[in-house]
Amino acid sequence: MTKDPAWALAEHIVGTSFAKLPAATRSATCNDILDTFGCLLGGSGAPGIAELVRITDGWSGAPQSQVMLWQRRIPAPQAAMLNASMANALDFDDTLDHGGSIHPGASVLAASLATAELLGGVSGERLLLAVSLGLDVSCRVALASTLDRGWHRTAAMGVFGAAAASGKLLGLTVEPIVNALGIAFSQAAGNRQCIVDGALTKRLQAGQAASSGVFAASLAAEGFTGAQNIFLGRFGFFELYQPNGHDAAKLLEGLGREFRGDELSFKPYACGRPACHARCRYRCA
Repeated sequence: MTKDPAWALAEHIVGTSFAKLPAATRSATCNDILDTFGCLLGGSGAPGIAELVRITDGWSGAPQSQVMLWQRRIPAPQAAMLNASMANALDFDDTLDHGGSIHPGASVLAASLATAELLGGVSGERLLLAVSLGLDVSCRVALASTLDRGWHRTAAMGVFGAAAASGKLLGLTVEPIVNALGIAFSQAAGNRQCIVDGALTKRLQAGQAASSGVFAASLAAEGFTGAQNIFLGRFGFFELYQPNGHDAAKLLEGLGREFRGDELSFKPYACGRPACHARCRYRCA
């Protein structure tokens, strides 16, 4: 029986070292981190963020990771949720062109920062590597999902990249990484109705992906198991989320040679991509 593509992704995550990252990928990832931090700064005072902070303050918990710009340290999954929600709040964040239509930076960076602070002593190279791999995984899942079925891709697909980045930082081996991706699949959610209705849950869904990624990798590190046939199983991601609308080959195309995060673009304006196409000389989408 052919192994699910999740295993090849896990081998890629585990086997990729900082030395193996192309110079272009290092540069692209640095740019994505800087852009995401800028988006987080802008979104820190956006509607809904103060409410999320009040809720998490009420829960309290171990002071593991920092909520950026709010001078608070809270449990890592909750910090990831808040930081990603801020980064996505104004819709300025990175975008994958060529059909992927996902904003992966918010959830991947937030999950990576929360996990790095949880561990302590994580070098810049390790963090950069984890973010690079998380962006690659998120973008690959989005590119393989060829039909728009109304999922909020930033959340429903970004959770896999968040789990990959957290798992890399935690030093998970191949099977635990597969488990982390399987646990992430159990939490893959987020729809675009909130966008149609102008609801604040749109920004929360990016935070949900980051939080679930940290939680999934942390559970896998403790030996907790998730689905193994994540993408091509009878009830796998493509069959359930993208029936008749996926190209599984894109999940592994150029794996290890091409890092899909390199293809991300940055918005000069927080407007819809079609509006950018029609009116903006930067052609960012």
